[in-house]
Amino acid sequence: MVNLTELDRMLTETRGLLSQVRSGKGGASQEAVEGQGSAADGRIRVVAGAGGEITSIELDPRVMRMSSQELAEHLVEAVNQALRELRAQVTTAETAIAPEVLAQRLAEVQDQGLRQMTMFVEGLRDAMTQLGQRADRSG
Repeated sequence: MVNLTELDRMLTETRGLLSQVRSGKGGASQEAVEGQGSAADGRIRVVAGAGGEITSIELDPRVMRMSSQELAEHLVEAVNQALRELRAQVTTAETAIAPEVLAQRLAEVQDQGLRQMTMFVEGLRDAMTQLGQRADRSG
């Protein structure tokens, strides 16, 4: 008996996984992924969002007393920290769907499809044999 519902379910799940991998989401919402960094004892705070863009910079008014060079150094430190954290989270999100899992799922779909195709061909062969036997008897 050909179980098309099971094959359809497996194909739908596998296509969903492939779609997530292609879109770079890896099973996690990119909007939810962000990295945060701080410097100057928390007086400078930076948030990096999806796509590696800086989404916010918060400066405590006291940092305006720093020299421009010192402020720039602390900003670079906070931005780099936020970007490192973002990269770590994106890497974790991307590995949510490991290539091995996808490969295993595709192998299962292929095996199931081959089994069902074999059963279908055998059913057709049996039907053809029966039709041939009836034709021989009646003719």
